[in-house]
Formats: sequence, C-alpha cells, structure tokens
Amino acid sequence: MSSTVESSTPSKVDVLVIGAGPAGLTCALGLAKAGVNVRIVDHSPTKVQSGHADGVMPRTIEVLQSHGLADALLKDANQVYTISNYNYEADVGIKCAGRVTMINEPTARYPFAATQNQGVMEGILGDALLKEGAVIERPVRPTAIDLSTDENELKDPDAYPIKVRVKKLNEEEAAEELVHAKYVVGADGAHSWVRRALNVPMEGEQTAHVWAAIDFTPTPDSNFPDWRNIATVNAKDVGIMLIPREGGKIRLYVELGSEDGLVNAESGRLDSAQFSPDRLLEIAKKAFAPFVLKTTPENVEWWTVYVIGQRVASTFSVKDRVFIAGDACHTHSPKGGQGMNVSINDAHNLAWKLAYTIRGWAGTSLLDTYEFERRSFALELIAFDKWFAEGFSAKARAKLIAEGNNVDLPGPLEAFRAFSSVTTGIRIRYAPSIITATAPDKTDENGPYTLTVGKRLPPQVVLRVADRRPVNVQDLCLSNGRFKLFVFTGDVLSADDIQSLNKLTTDLDALLSELPKGLLEVFSIIKAKDDAITYMDVPQTLRPHWTSIHFDGHASGPVYDAYGINREGALVVFRPDGISGNF
Repeated sequence: MSSTVESSTPSKVDVLVIGAGPAGLTCALGLAKAGVNVRIVDHSPTKVQSGHADGVMPRTIEVLQSHGLADALLKDANQVYTISNYNYEADVGIKCAGRVTMINEPTARYPFAATQNQGVMEGILGDALLKEGAVIERPVRPTAIDLSTDENELKDPDAYPIKVRVKKLNEEEAAEELVHAKYVVGADGAHSWVRRALNVPMEGEQTAHVWAAIDFTPTPDSNFPDWRNIATVNAKDVGIMLIPREGGKIRLYVELGSEDGLVNAESGRLDSAQFSPDRLLEIAKKAFAPFVLKTTPENVEWWTVYVIGQRVASTFSVKDRVFIAGDACHTHSPKGGQGMNVSINDAHNLAWKLAYTIRGWAGTSLLDTYEFERRSFALELIAFDKWFAEGFSAKARAKLIAEGNNVDLPGPLEAFRAFSSVTTGIRIRYAPSIITATAPDKTDENGPYTLTVGKRLPPQVVLRVADRRPVNVQDLCLSNGRFKLFVFTGDVLSADDIQSLNKLTTDLDALLSELPKGLLEVFSIIKAKDDAITYMDVPQTLRPHWTSIHFDGHASGPVYDAYGINREGALVVFRPDGISGNF
C-alpha cells in the first residue's frame, strides 16, 4: 500500500498545465516556444494508445503547420475527401443516395480531413514539446487546488496566487509536491478535475441518445463500396456513420437508442455489461445489408459506448488565473469530428495570451478575450451539434414523425455542409475586442480570399524576392509568439512610389522603437513582379531579413486582387495565432 509524504521544498512555475491530451500539449507547446516556464502533468502513465478522437479538420492542420508539425501528422494519416449517403429502401436494404465533396471551403489549404489515432497526435505534440525542453510528467495527479482570494495578490503580475498539490502515482511512498503557480490551465477532459474543484458548472443538457464507437479492420470479403469515404447510413431503424481510418481501418458510430434500460440503476452510468464488440458488429451487419462489412475479434482495436452530452462551462476562467480548455469546457457528439479540433484551437488561442501577460507585454484584460472568443464559438458549435445529432438519428426522426412533429431536421450531409464554417474551422470570425478591430466583412463583395479582421490569413503563394522561391504566406505566420505586420507596399516602380515607401519606413521605425524587442515581425509583399528589383532595393525596416520580402508574382494569380488590396497597398496586423487583428 502506498503512502504520502510532504515534499520539503515547494516549487514555482509560471503556468501549470493539467492534462496532456491535445489541448494541454498544444497550450504547453505554445508557452514553451514563447519562453514561458511551464510544467505539464497527466494522471495517465502513457499517452492514448488507441481510439478516442481521430479526425483533424483543415484549420487545425493549418495550426499544426504553423508549428512545423503538419507533415508529421499527414505522413501516415488517412485523407478523406468525400462523404457518401446511404438510405434504406424496402426489399433492397441500403442504397447510395449520393456523394459530395467533404470540404467545400474554397480557401482550404488542406481540402480534406485527416484521420489519425489521437495517440499519434499526442506523440507529435509531445515530441515537439520535448524539443523545447519541457517533459510530460506522468503519472501525476493533482489532489488539491487553492486559489487566493486576495485581490491585490491576484492583480500582482509577479505573484503566484495558486497552490496546487500534485502526487506521483507510481511510487510506493509518493511525495506530494506543493506547486506555486501564476496560472493553471485545466485541459483534463470532460470529467475535468480542475473544473469540478473550482465549482464551475456545465450548462446545457445530456440527451437520451446512446451511441457506440468501434474501430476495426474489415475482412477482405467485405464489399461496402464506400468504406474509404465517410459514409452516413440511414438504415431501417438505426443510424450509422462510417469513418475511414489510417492503415486500412474504419470506425463505426452506431446508434443504440434511448438510455431506457441501458443504464445501471445503482451507478447511474451506462451498463457496460449489456454491450460488446460482437453486439455492435451484429447491429452493423444488419444495417449494411445487402453489403458485407465484417471483421474478426483480433482485428477490433477499440470500442466504447456513450451518451451524447451538449454542454458548455458557465465560464472558461476563474479570476483570470485558472483557465479550462478543450473537453473540460465543452462536450458534444463526436460524430461532427470537432472534439480534438476545438480543443487544439482553444489552446492555440490561449497560449500566446498567457505568454504576453506573463512577459508584461499586455495587461490581464487580454486574458478576458480567451473566453470572449472561444466560448462564443463553443456555443455556436453546440447549436450545430444539436441539429446534426438529431438529424442523424434514425430513431429520433422516426419518433418525431410518429408524434406528428413537423420540425425540419436536416440529413447528415446537409447539416455538415451547412455548418461548414464551423466544422472546418476555416471561416471562424472573432468579434471586435481589444485585440480585434471593428471592420466590415467584404468577402461577399470581393471574394472568399478577402482579408477580413477577425479571420485567419487565407493561403496564397508569393515569390520570395531574394531567390524567387514560391512561399505560402501562411508559412510566414509561424507560431512563435510574435505579431506579424504584413506591409503590402503597392507598386514600387516610380519615384513617387519610392518616396511614399520611405515615408512609411520612417513612421514604422518610430513605431517599432516603442515596442518590446521580439514582439513584432515585419514581412513585405510588393504588388508586381519586376526582375530588375532585388530585395536590397527596399528599405531595411521592410526587409529585416532576406527572407522577409516577397513579390506578388506567382502563377497562382495576383495576391493583391485575391486579398482585396488596391495598388496603394495596405498594412495588415496578424495576431500570434494567425488571426487578423487590424487592416
């Protein structure tokens, strides 16, 4: 039997991240790259080995690319381009009703969803974190948290107002360490210890829909033709979604019905004794008829059952010192492929704001924008999820019809594509705040690539002046904790153009002199390609490095036109998370 002893020396840390899933790892990585003293702990002895989240949407791949990690993900991941829909017909069974492109966002740099084991994602992020000198501490569990109530201490940027006791779980005589932290991030999942310890309630509802998920490799005699596409199957009395996985595997989401009779009366939880892989596969066998889709016991990798919950935390922070991210602050159906994606983007939004506050580059009001931006998105996601989950459920549809309810529920394809801006993450737009200016959205007027305040930088290819190498502008917005100033110089061919550019440089020099070193990077894009121009012809401020200046001259088309910028040029500021803050 293990015992607990008190550690003699309390430790101090800028940020303690609790939970080493995708959200916690992304947050810790962003903080470490910004030079913040961060620790990350997790109660599990290892990363996820199988199952759990596995879909990575286009915007999330862009975020990974900003960390230099997209290639590592895509190397072995499956890429999904198409969704098919099968409906039941009497005396026939299921029959294909159509196929559509999964990603219909014209500005998607990655026009597909990548499917890969969550454990692989955790490994990629963990390896990147290790390169920054931070190690995941496992298995370590928090046992108590105390947040100061002293307002002066809470407002003191140099104070450590949070005390967290953590305990190693793999030692016979485990020392319980007392950690003093400036900030704590709870990224510890749907049953978040941090959230519960601080009495943050979840708002929303738990539906009565019970679903199962099962991962397996089909046998060679399986003949369902769309097994390498996402397939929605509306069988006679059950709904199933098929997700093609890496390595020739698939995942099935199987509708089991209401929770009546499926819940253990004593525990209040789903009665796992009523479920098994064999039962799930038997349901699928009937649903896929006349097609064959089967496997063998040794080829079943993972399975689970769950009740759909659609809830959002009442707040994403406590006293601007403790924050929750990912599943800790919002839960929803996994069928929309959003869990891991929203979690990573929560952390991507939060990390730089913590870093700036800790460095003294920003006041604590910056931290308020985390909840302002991400909770609003979570509520939008829940609205989609409710619509999507009800529309997907064959049993829910049948019940509404039997009751004479005329509510217009979408089919799975219609729901997914109608909320494409949510599901892909491509068209998310943050509302005006202290870091996002008020400006109109002119995408309807000028086209989908139009630069818009509050949205991410759309991909475009430019030519680097020094070596005429094609470069995607998104790859200039690395996740390195810095704001990016894009100087669209306009034309620089006449004496008047050069004079205007010199005046801009003078003004910019004055601005940069007032900013902390390392806060801002400058990139310049000249309107038209002219072989007579070299990068040395542009003032030094606009070319702090030879890789900083580019032509609008790639064969893909004029970047100025795509972005809605005229020949006079423009200055566009992008936040460290790649979102346009001002234009």
